[in-house]
Amino acid sequence: MNATEKFHEEAAADSSSLNRLPDEIILQILTKLVDLKTLCFCHLVSRRFSSIVLQVDTVSFIAPLLNPPTSDHNTDSDPAATGFPKKLFWSLINGVVLKPIHLLRRMVVPSTRPLPPIISSFYGDSFRSAVSFLSKFRGVKSLSIELPSSTHRGIDNSCLFKWKVKFGNRIESFLFLSPNSISDTNSSSHVKQNNNIENIEEEEEETEPSIDSFKQKVHIAFQCLKDVIVRHRMLLYFMKDLPVLEKVCITDSGERGRLSLSGGKLAEVREWIHSAPDNVKPQMNRIEVPVNVSQCYVPVLNMPVSGCVMKGITLVVMRMDDVEGEDDCFTNGEDGFGDRVELAYSEAVMEILENHKDKMKRLL
Repeated sequence: MNATEKFHEEAAADSSSLNRLPDEIILQILTKLVDLKTLCFCHLVSRRFSSIVLQVDTVSFIAPLLNPPTSDHNTDSDPAATGFPKKLFWSLINGVVLKPIHLLRRMVVPSTRPLPPIISSFYGDSFRSAVSFLSKFRGVKSLSIELPSSTHRGIDNSCLFKWKVKFGNRIESFLFLSPNSISDTNSSSHVKQNNNIENIEEEEEETEPSIDSFKQKVHIAFQCLKDVIVRHRMLLYFMKDLPVLEKVCITDSGERGRLSLSGGKLAEVREWIHSAPDNVKPQMNRIEVPVNVSQCYVPVLNMPVSGCVMKGITLVVMRMDDVEGEDDCFTNGEDGFGDRVELAYSEAVMEILENHKDKMKRLL
């Protein structure tokens, strides 16, 4: 017997042994796989496996990297370097605040297709195919999706920032925090935004950000909001298509922020989705953009809990018009920024919202 014949004989024996296992045992094995791509391969093995795979109740998926259409140049508008301060200010607001809002309203358009085209434009046809396969898992209870980090113009791995969002059936509040540098109080060095290591004692942070720095930070905040809008819409469609979902989390590979729902909050959104299907569908297709925008700049924050020092911190808070002063969702630690490494961001948010509110400036 040659090697090829021996291989096929052993494979047939293994397949026969596997086929003799009861469905319950095979399901227990498949449930431990979790990864959607692996489950897809198992789904193709046989008709029997195909039906068993779709009974798995926990699924995770890492979306492939995609370079989205580079339309971000529309959001860039350099304010005039000369003229009266008031004229300069309004030029800046028009370029980095009003334009992104109008762009968002144009980009997020109604669709009657199962998955809105805007999602494919961000994450590609392979992602659409994966979501199509995922929709067959009618019994999935826990869903975790990791999307690629933002590749918008002006955003790269050297940028220091994170965001949080309060949402239900719509986005209510969005918070963006971006320091110029973060350092360990027990170390003589720190990481700047360009990832260069500098001596702490040699750097003095400006009391006010430059026009260019302000413009860049607000621009990045609006690009992140655009990502959040797409992910929120994606989450609603998952909840609509997966009827027994109990927990869902959408994050990104750069760990900039996440959207997650579980427990009572998820139940409220599901009730809204299924309360009046004819009325809900148009509402799911209509995206509301937070237009109440405030910004704050703090030169230095010393944070004893995390043991870190932040310099040049920019905080941008966006709210719906009918959401007033509800900062508890950003300071109560619930669904915070994440692990110990990110504790400094949560502490910085709490410090600013509790002790530096007088520095908040209304942009819109």
